[in-house]
Amino acid sequence: MRALVFDIAGEYGQFKKPYSPMSPVSYPLPPPPAVLGMLGAVLGYGKDAYHQRLGWDRVRIGVGLRAPLRVFRAALNLLQTKTGTDGFFRPLAGQNTHTQVPFEFLRNPQFRIYVAGLAEPVADELAERLRTGRTAYTVALGLAPCLADLTWVGEWPALVLQDGQWQATTAVPLSDGLQVHYEEGRRYHRLRVPAVMDGARIVHRYQEIVLAEDGQPIRGQGGTGVLHAIGPDRVAFL
Repeated sequence: MRALVFDIAGEYGQFKKPYSPMSPVSYPLPPPPAVLGMLGAVLGYGKDAYHQRLGWDRVRIGVGLRAPLRVFRAALNLLQTKTGTDGFFRPLAGQNTHTQVPFEFLRNPQFRIYVAGLAEPVADELAERLRTGRTAYTVALGLAPCLADLTWVGEWPALVLQDGQWQATTAVPLSDGLQVHYEEGRRYHRLRVPAVMDGARIVHRYQEIVLAEDGQPIRGQGGTGVLHAIGPDRVAFL
């Protein structure tokens, strides 16, 4: 299985959790559906087409931290567009049409993305665009103002690892037979993320994962077929 690898980074990132619409908090990493959106922006696929063209039901995504996780919180001054503006979204005269909403952002996030399972023509075009730094649309880390920089790393075959001791450079999905060795003095996130989502924005599978805040490898054992060797890295697809 062919795997493409690239890094993505920026000053801020925000991948909103769906249960926090009024005071948005962020996932600590881009879930696979968010990564598909980034790939669609690189390739120039429309928002209603990129799921099918990328193969949402077969593509495999791995995400690893390249820098320690940092969180930044701020109140944003937003415009009330429902009752505080006219038909052209201009503030109404003589009214306070703004509201402050607390947001949680990732500060200076850096991720390494692993993508496998793409159709060959799509993988060829994606690899060429990443190598040359030529994206069709501007890529963001979640919210549109959170602009991102992409760096091509390379491509390798994804080779399945057998049971045994391992250390993963990515977030690790929890499954039967897989055991994570939690190390003293390190902080881990254990959370549930959307893993597979179709073009109608319906989530077909959620996945419980473990992520180390310091960005260092996660150690464990077991889990047949979960870990893959991709170049020098040991990767778990979500």
